[in-house]
Amino acid sequence: MRWECLTGLELARAREQSGGVCLLPVGSLEKHGTHLPTGTDTLTVHALCVAAAEREPAVVVPPLYYTHVKEMKNNIGAIALDTPLLMQMVDNLCDEIARNGFHKIILVNGHGGNRYWLPLMMMDYGDADREYAVYLYRGSIMSGMDHLRESPVKESHAGELETSVGLHLFPEHIHMDALPAEPGLPRELPPVSSYTPVEWVSMYPDAYAGDARPATAEKGRIIFEAAVAKLAETIRAVKADRETLAQIEWFSRAKRHPA
Repeated sequence: MRWECLTGLELARAREQSGGVCLLPVGSLEKHGTHLPTGTDTLTVHALCVAAAEREPAVVVPPLYYTHVKEMKNNIGAIALDTPLLMQMVDNLCDEIARNGFHKIILVNGHGGNRYWLPLMMMDYGDADREYAVYLYRGSIMSGMDHLRESPVKESHAGELETSVGLHLFPEHIHMDALPAEPGLPRELPPVSSYTPVEWVSMYPDAYAGDARPATAEKGRIIFEAAVAKLAETIRAVKADRETLAQIEWFSRAKRHPA
């Protein structure tokens, strides 16, 4: 059930049907090689949320395209928000979703660059007085699917598996004829035994890490269906969860009057 496609009365019914559970898909806008659209992460995670919510009733708000892609600003297509602004925006969105009567919100991440600030924001929620619960779903859509990869090249961006999912979901936006003749292999960098903010993009300056040439829509269908089943299972678990809201209420009281 897509929030933006419902009337007010329909949304109220959907809220009851979903048990007050709402999904917020979090993606990105950034270059994905020469063959995938810049919105690949968001298009994929939104489709995942919608499909899972059809299997286990939940409401899906419009996806968040503008997230953390600062390391990709060297390539055209990236729109990166400053981290404090991004966290404040998601916080505000959750407040607004809850104001409409949803007391359980699942953030569904579809972009690797969000894997640091989202957990930090979740930790900050522990210090907030709220009457709703936020859950972070971090299951990667490609997790456990390496057996489908024909290419020996390990992928991390716009490779065989991600491209296969795109061919299944939005083939009209994919240009396989634009693929380079060679796979996206990492450039050799001096070992510094640390992590730098330009490390990944220095290794893959064209935002292509993997080999998308063996990608097929059928592989994408298998990957997507498995991911939908996992997320639907999470939605069911969130609906059944009674402990988190009780702990939030207890923590809020204890914080004001610590033992």
